[in-house]
Amino acid sequence: MAAVLACGSGAVLSHLDAAALWKIYDGEGARVHVTSTSQSGSRIAGIAAHRARRLHPDDVTVRHGIPVTTVARTLVDLTDVLGRDRLLRAIREAEFLSLLDLDALNAAVQRGHGRQRLGGLREAIAAHTPGQIVREELEHRFLELVRAAALPVPETNVKVRAGRKRYEIDCFWREQRVAVELDGRAAHATTIAFESDRRKDAALTAIGLRPLRFTWFRVTKEPDEVIAELAATLAQAGHRLSA
Repeated sequence: MAAVLACGSGAVLSHLDAAALWKIYDGEGARVHVTSTSQSGSRIAGIAAHRARRLHPDDVTVRHGIPVTTVARTLVDLTDVLGRDRLLRAIREAEFLSLLDLDALNAAVQRGHGRQRLGGLREAIAAHTPGQIVREELEHRFLELVRAAALPVPETNVKVRAGRKRYEIDCFWREQRVAVELDGRAAHATTIAFESDRRKDAALTAIGLRPLRFTWFRVTKEPDEVIAELAATLAQAGHRLSA
């Protein structure tokens, strides 16, 4: 707390010391890491001062009376000092302590897009939750619709074998055997992609799955129709919608 106060108004504990305060990584060093938006050039003994142009309100909080970066922002900051494997260790500890919010973490990663070592954190997130990372904005929007409609949340980016090939399904309701593919604004525009998509749909149907395909336009402009079609398909597969 003394280090935070010494760095002025708006300063927060960060990096390894924030991780130690959250108890997600035991890596305290000789200096206390503090992040602030102050442009002061003065150095303070015993403090590793980090400057940020802006601290987003979602990136800061208070824990045990000490202003500190959130768990999500702390994990982003840790990319400055930790490699992929140690980041993965911190992520897993955060989940063990019920502190991990993947939506908040992905949002913090997006806000930190200018950082040079975010790739290691993205790899750590993917390693921690294989197949559960929403990789595209379209998938994120679609899953928000699913949650708002109180439908079962699917597994995402799941690999299944159909014949001699393995296919990746964007959203998969395993119990109902429903597979949803999401077509981005440009990813499926070519003739080759069109034929490949139909071949995939046929292969999934052949192994007993029910493939549905929704475009960017439909998810963003016709969300009610999308959810109605999905709900009907899940209902036909045996899922009873809540009254």
